[in-house]
Amino acid sequence: MEDAPTPTSKLPTGLVTWTTLLGHWTDLVKAGEGLKRSDDDDDRAWRESIPEVIRLQAITFALAELDRVEGPDRGLARDRAAIGVEEASSRLDTLWSGVSMPEALLEIASDASLALEAAVYAGLQWIRWRGPGRLEMPEIDLEAAGTAGTLACAQPGTILLPGQPVAWWTEREPPRELVGPGFEFEAGPAVQIYRRLDDAGRAIGDLIAPLADLPVGLPILVPISLDGVPIGRFTVDRDRWLASNRRAFEAVEGDYEVGYEPGASPTPDQ
Repeated sequence: MEDAPTPTSKLPTGLVTWTTLLGHWTDLVKAGEGLKRSDDDDDRAWRESIPEVIRLQAITFALAELDRVEGPDRGLARDRAAIGVEEASSRLDTLWSGVSMPEALLEIASDASLALEAAVYAGLQWIRWRGPGRLEMPEIDLEAAGTAGTLACAQPGTILLPGQPVAWWTEREPPRELVGPGFEFEAGPAVQIYRRLDDAGRAIGDLIAPLADLPVGLPILVPISLDGVPIGRFTVDRDRWLASNRRAFEAVEGDYEVGYEPGASPTPDQ
């Protein structure tokens, strides 16, 4: 993805509307000098592509700051952004019909589509277990939790170590069972925890990775809802799963180190 232009106009602090945010980035993109032009000034297709390039780049950069928009308004903002991406991409296809579209324009359109996919996680919060001791994941009432917004949560009965995310959520309320002493909220990326087991089924390490990565291990966080759509549920009885987890940790002395892949931690140094 192309680097965002250096801000030259001021955006109000705090929450803003999608219209304000998109307008801000449209102004910055228009003022930028990074738009690549054809060597042929008379190239009609390229010249007529410039408004769509500006539109796609502005949407891409604005979506990266979608957490500046109030939670209840983000769904509408994503819908409007999706319409803008579809219209601009369709216009580019029409302009370059019958000839190869420049790689730079294909990349700009692809960046906008990827930004739309990532925008569903805007404002995401981790729920970390801070201890003391290991957490035996409590029963979570998914009926009471509902399917609003986006939620991923460890299967009840899972044993988790201090510092690990036990769930993450956005655009909804967190499960009530994960609010209280020992739990801490922190802004973070959408991740999965992969638990490595030895041949005897004993836990030997956890790796926290971005959703796009698929390292070896048993995935711990169950996707429950995505942008208000139910996509998963718990499949194992808590008591059975807790017994299995306790066996996996019987021979584990102390707490092993938890690894983080690049882009999987709220703090850059992890």
